[in-house]
Amino acid sequence: MAMRRVKLRYVALGAVLGVMLFMNYVVPMIPGLRSLGTRVMVVASGSMRPFLNVGDIVVFRGVEPEEVEVGDVIAFVVAPRFQRQYNYPPVIAHRVVEVIRVGSDLYFQTKGDATENDPFTVPARDVIGIYDWKIPYAGLPLAFLQSRYGMALLASYAIIDLALTYVPVWWRKRKEREKVATAILQEISGIRESLASLAVSTRGATSGVGILLKRKPGGVVEVAEASKPNGLTVKRRLTR
Repeated sequence: MAMRRVKLRYVALGAVLGVMLFMNYVVPMIPGLRSLGTRVMVVASGSMRPFLNVGDIVVFRGVEPEEVEVGDVIAFVVAPRFQRQYNYPPVIAHRVVEVIRVGSDLYFQTKGDATENDPFTVPARDVIGIYDWKIPYAGLPLAFLQSRYGMALLASYAIIDLALTYVPVWWRKRKEREKVATAILQEISGIRESLASLAVSTRGATSGVGILLKRKPGGVVEVAEASKPNGLTVKRRLTR
């Protein structure tokens, strides 16, 4: 029962983390889904303070890139090369400070309210949505779990929880096996003593008394003693 509860707990935890990762990192990468309905994000950094704070749950509504204006706060996908080069997350929300048109292409220069301009421009195709409304600090637990410290704490909890659950079970089974082995050895020792007494009391017995142990199906151990030359055989069964 304890094992089952542990498995259910980790299935639930995995489902929550899976949904979180899917919504934050997979959905934004699918171009066809970026303009559908709303997009919910949890603010994980302070680059937009004081307008957006760490832990705020922010809702972005789908928007056509042509409708975006200077001053709007947009959520957008950061190109992988900029993620690697500038250590940016896959998705961020910053304010538009300039709309740039290059022929038929549209780009946005963005910046955080508490930071400088981003070192790249955002293509219109990477825009996820425009700021709609927020719930202040409601996502602090989720924001913490998304941080390095939160991930480390979550991993530590999982390791400790597994250790506290499985180590006692392993130790108990080991003790049970040792107890069974000790009982079998004690029984064999008693049989040896009985056979030794029998060999002494049997007239005409010669040296060469032997003990044969046979393991049979069902956990039965058969102990047989044979003495020569009279061929006397004594058998005793032990059940493990």
